[in-house]
Amino acid sequence: MKKVFKGVMLVFFAAFLVVLGGCSKSNAEDRANDDIKWQFISPADMKKVVQTEDTSNYQILDIQPKKDFAKGHIPGSISVPAYPVDTKELEKLVVDAAPKFKDGKNPIYVVCPGGGGGAKRSISLLIDEGIAKSRLYIVENGAKKWPYKDDSTVWVAD
Repeated sequence: MKKVFKGVMLVFFAAFLVVLGGCSKSNAEDRANDDIKWQFISPADMKKVVQTEDTSNYQILDIQPKKDFAKGHIPGSISVPAYPVDTKELEKLVVDAAPKFKDGKNPIYVVCPGGGGGAKRSISLLIDEGIAKSRLYIVENGAKKWPYKDDSTVWVAD
């Protein structure tokens, strides 16, 4: 009887693990884990770009939610409120915006709230849409930790 009980418990435990595994999102599916050599730009270097470069020499994709973008963003940013880019609907926002970024060879700087997963997911999608990965940079630390929020030449609110 003990062997039967142990066998039944083992089957239930195995079934539980299968159900649990099926309900969680695998890291292998997360575009932020794609095998891409991510390029970053520091806030100080991004500030220099905004203050010294002509806006025709670069583009900024800002994926912050609309409310956060309205509170503040880098001037000239194109708002695509897709953060955290973790559903098909949010991915579609980035894919639909890709044509705005395809032309040219200039850098594209991606701003997300934290400078991590959302930006990486966006870059992965843009690469899939034919944009050269050499053009794509993540603004380190994202919008939440942008150190120049008191400088209206590099941070504006709607």
